[in-house]
Formats: sequence, structure tokens, C-alpha cells
Amino acid sequence: MNFFARNLKYLRQKSRLSQEELAALVGLNRGNIASYEKQSAEPSMSNLLRIGKYFNTELSDLIGKDLSTRNELIHHMGEGGNINGVEAKKLLAETLVENHEKIERFRKRSDEMARILDGFRQFHKFRMENAAQLSDDVKKLALDYEKLLDVLEEVLSTNQNMMELLDN
Repeated sequence: MNFFARNLKYLRQKSRLSQEELAALVGLNRGNIASYEKQSAEPSMSNLLRIGKYFNTELSDLIGKDLSTRNELIHHMGEGGNINGVEAKKLLAETLVENHEKIERFRKRSDEMARILDGFRQFHKFRMENAAQLSDDVKKLALDYEKLLDVLEEVLSTNQNMMELLDN
């Protein structure tokens, strides 16, 4: 999910800037900022970099994370007192549920990829067993293919290890 529009508006408002003020600070015009916030336009890479640099925010966070939820959670937990305890617990619970759902989707995708990889390996094995005479070039390609399958298995193994760590 792309959170850029929501994050731009959140960061701008958090900094108490108007669209016009932010535009001037990053070298754009107010219409650009308004269009980005309304999602009627997407910024060029250079404009995205300028905005990220201004807010001292990683591009991956600016685009891929809901900064308002995370920052609100940190804010509420930072105050930690009794006033915002309920809100902090609610935000923490929502964040945990959202992260759990993302992890489960990742786990399912990883399992799918493992099955696909196993299918490729079985198909390759079948083809190699049933091939008559193979030229040296085909043998080299087959060896490269097997190495690629090994690398992919290592990546999937790393994913599974990460899943196990998250389960603990």
C-alpha cells in the first residue's frame, strides 16, 4: 500500500506548515503539494527525494508506512501517563493486528514460493533424467539453473528462519 499522500499531509500538518509554505521550502508550488495529498498526481523521484530530505524521512517509510499511526503510538506511549493509556493500548493493539496480518500474508507467499521452487526442481530433475545426449552448453546451463535453484532455496530458508523468530 502506498501511504505517501497520507504521510505528506500528516508530516506537513505536524510541522504546522501550509501547503504553500512546504512547497516553498522544497522548491515546488502549492498545487504540487495539493495534488500529491489528494492523490491526483504522483511526485517525480527528485520531488520525492526533496520532500523526504526535508522531513528527514527514509523514502521507504514515506511511501510504505503509515507514519501517522506509528508516530501517534509513539506519542501516546511517550506520554505514557493515565491520560492516553487507553488510546495507546488501542493503537498498539491495532498495530500488532496489522503487523500480524502482514506477517501471515508474507508467510503464505513464502510457502507458495517454496512449492513453486520445489516444482521447478522436480521438473528439472525429470528433464535431466529423460534427456538423451546433452551438449556441453546444455549441461552448463543445467548446472547454472541448479545453482540458481540452490540460491532461491537459501533465500526461502532465510525467510522461514525470520518467520520462526517472529513467532517467538
